[in-house]
Amino acid sequence: MGNCMILFPAIDLKEGKCVRLRQGDFEDSTIYNTSPLDQAKIFEGLGIEYLHCVDLDGALTGNFENIKSVEDIKKNTNLKIQFGGGVRDIQSVKRLINIGISNVILGTSAYDNKEFLEASVKMYPSQISIALDIKKNQIATKGWRELKELNVSDFLNSLQNMNINSIICTDVMKDGMKEGINFKLLEDVMGQTNFECVASGGVSNISDIIHLKEKNYSKIKGVIVGKAIYDNNIDITEALKILN
Repeated sequence: MGNCMILFPAIDLKEGKCVRLRQGDFEDSTIYNTSPLDQAKIFEGLGIEYLHCVDLDGALTGNFENIKSVEDIKKNTNLKIQFGGGVRDIQSVKRLINIGISNVILGTSAYDNKEFLEASVKMYPSQISIALDIKKNQIATKGWRELKELNVSDFLNSLQNMNINSIICTDVMKDGMKEGINFKLLEDVMGQTNFECVASGGVSNISDIIHLKEKNYSKIKGVIVGKAIYDNNIDITEALKILN
C-alpha cells in the first residue's frame, strides 16, 4: 500500500495541561489530561513514536509558556517531538533543538520574518517545518487570529530552495471538528511544493485514515490526529497498522 506514514497524536498545551480547541478558539477548549507527560506515556505505550506538540499560549504571546511540559516529555520518553507555538527567534529554535526536539514548527514568524526563517533552516537543515494554516482560503497566523494577505503559491515558491522538513497543512475550520480531512486543500498544497506534507485538521474516524492511505500520495509524511483520539473515535493500534 505504498508509503509508510507517521501518525502524530497531538498534545496541545495550555496552562500546563493537555487540551483541544475547536477551530482554534481559545475560549472553546476541553482539558483531556492535566499531565501532558502522562498523556505522552500513554501514547508511547500504544506504539507511538512521534508526537505533535503545540504551545497554544506561546502561539498567542510569542513566548514559551509551556516549555517545561515538553522538556518533561523529552526526558521521560523516547518519543520524537515536532513542536510549535510561539517560536519567533533563533534563540528559541536553538533552545528547542538543544532539549532534543526533532523538528521545530514555524508559523507566524515564517511569514513575518523571512530572514529568521532562512537563518533557522540554514542552521538546522531538515529540522524546520512550516505551519500552513488555512482559514477561508487565507493563511492564518498568531494563534489563527490574524489572516494574511498572502498568496499561498507565492509563499510555497519562496521556500523551494530551502532544506525544510515538511509543510504542516491545516484546515483551521475543520480543526477539532471531526468533519473529515480536506483532501482538496492537501492536494492543492502538494501540487505546489516538492516538500513532504503532513495532513492536519478534521480527522474524525478510522475511515479518514484508510482514505488517506489509499490515496497513496507520494509527498505525504504523516497525519496529525487530536480530538478523534481523545474522544476514542480512533484506535491508535488500528491506525498504526493501516499507516505502516
